[in-house]
Amino acid sequence: MNPFSLKAFDGFDIKGYYWQSDNDSIAILVLSHGMAENIERYIAFAEFLNTHNIDVIGFHQRGHGPNAEMLGYLGDNGWDAMKEDLRYVINSLKIEHENKPVILMGHSMGSFLVRDFLKTYSSLIDGVILSGTGFYSRLTLKLGKWLAEKDVKKHGDKHISELVHKMAFESNNKKVKLPRTDMDWLTRDSKIVEDYINNPLCGQKHPSSFYALFFNGLEGVFSQAAEVNFKSDLPMFIFSGDSDPIGNYGKGVQQTVKYYKEHGYRVSLKLYKDGRHEMLNEINHDEVFEDISNWIISQVK
Repeated sequence: MNPFSLKAFDGFDIKGYYWQSDNDSIAILVLSHGMAENIERYIAFAEFLNTHNIDVIGFHQRGHGPNAEMLGYLGDNGWDAMKEDLRYVINSLKIEHENKPVILMGHSMGSFLVRDFLKTYSSLIDGVILSGTGFYSRLTLKLGKWLAEKDVKKHGDKHISELVHKMAFESNNKKVKLPRTDMDWLTRDSKIVEDYINNPLCGQKHPSSFYALFFNGLEGVFSQAAEVNFKSDLPMFIFSGDSDPIGNYGKGVQQTVKYYKEHGYRVSLKLYKDGRHEMLNEINHDEVFEDISNWIISQVK
């Protein structure tokens, strides 16, 4: 696990890790992590892929990780800046590893960032993996964006609104039987849940400016204009737990698959029975790791 640092277009320090295989790698996986977490939660997954000769690179997204100005605060145009960070890292990899396939993987917030990234930059990559993703109505996104922008206008871009936070998270635990914590919707593995809760870099409430940018980005993902620049025939693997509220318990995931198939992507889907939001941290994570590595290997043969 080799730490790295790159200077982004606006001077932001992109800090992360490059997990390199012992042997000559067959592909490079670029990781885009989720909201209210950080890239260090992916160490076990990255090290597993290394054993299958797949290199992994990941970095702390803006507003996340130990160097964040304020956890959850993305700054002006932060959503678009995160897309540019991905582009810069991928371009750097392609220069250094000219003929090596690059697979882009996003989890949760990162999955939506990747989906927005595809609108403009899909030609830069050779495959896509989406974890913990979903599908939202335009009305839902407009309402969320309106509430968040209203709060920012009234209280400033670093204010944390309990109303906006509840709107985003309050219902996530509703189908968990006898929940021990508010975060049981993440995974059935109670130790992972406890580690998440006790991690000072995880689970923080985000300011309303984050949600304003996030919902605005999602509007772009689900707009018809998002169809314009798709790279045709791009392979995509989508996986989720069928008990993940972010994917509407499988329904939103299946809508996502249908959407991308209609636009020429070669999509594979895996829904894991009783799995929750973080399949990489689920009690059957070994199975999930194997499925991902097998898919990558099948695409780069």
